[in-house]
Amino acid sequence: MNLYYSDAHTHTNPIYGLGAERIAKKFKSVGGWFMALVSLPPYHYGFMESGIEAYRKMMDLLVSEAGKIRGSGLKVRVLAGFHPAEVDEYFRRGMKLGDIMELAESVIKLIVGYHRRGLIDGIGEVGRQHYSTAPARLVVSEIILLKAMEAARDNDMIMHLHLEQGGFVTVESIKYLAGFTSINKKKVFLHHVTINEALWAEKYGFNYTVPAKYRSLKRVFEAGLRRVLVESDHIDDPKRPGVSSYPWDIPVRIKQLIDEGIINEETVHRVMVDNIVEAYDVTPP
Repeated sequence: MNLYYSDAHTHTNPIYGLGAERIAKKFKSVGGWFMALVSLPPYHYGFMESGIEAYRKMMDLLVSEAGKIRGSGLKVRVLAGFHPAEVDEYFRRGMKLGDIMELAESVIKLIVGYHRRGLIDGIGEVGRQHYSTAPARLVVSEIILLKAMEAARDNDMIMHLHLEQGGFVTVESIKYLAGFTSINKKKVFLHHVTINEALWAEKYGFNYTVPAKYRSLKRVFEAGLRRVLVESDHIDDPKRPGVSSYPWDIPVRIKQLIDEGIINEETVHRVMVDNIVEAYDVTPP
């Protein structure tokens, strides 16, 4: 059986890092066929303005990067968002929380506009900080999350959530918010989860992405979970090489698990192809 590999959540940075073309070509050379490309905050690309124009530049760059991935022969889905870390960054710059919330609303509207033009497939990342922050900033992040859920619901968009790794309570809270907003749970992806969140995400019917780390993958596969999606969460930052991993690390980890008898080729095909086709609504390789 020919094995194909997917990256369910990754980033590229053509300004400071390798960029999509080089990443996609290298991933394809090791069997890659699909990437979910997710935006970084605008300032990661050197767009230092605090207003909506920085996000317009970011989205145009993201669309260009997606085109390079397609040009390399890979399938791609594209998501842009307002990361919870941006709430803290703009607060540190002196913005008031109300102004940050208004900016996030404008960004969500901009994303919807790009989606309606067929350029962007979803919203991500949005969510809550995974580190300690002021309670008011956490509340702002959750309000932004709710508004993003409403926009995704109204426009049939997928979304990637950046959350704390709180196991049951993390997933239970998203289950409640999804019910409150009436969004289709299959459109909601819990990003960068541990086994503790994966167990509950699977139970509740959410998609979830597991980082391409040996221990993380070993635990979810040994638990017999079926809705697994594997991500590199590569941030393409030469100052932090390999964080969280490279897309081409995915086949290395998977082959290691095959060699150890933890998974077989049929499981790999289900996770790397079948689950991606269902979750992202793409045609198989």
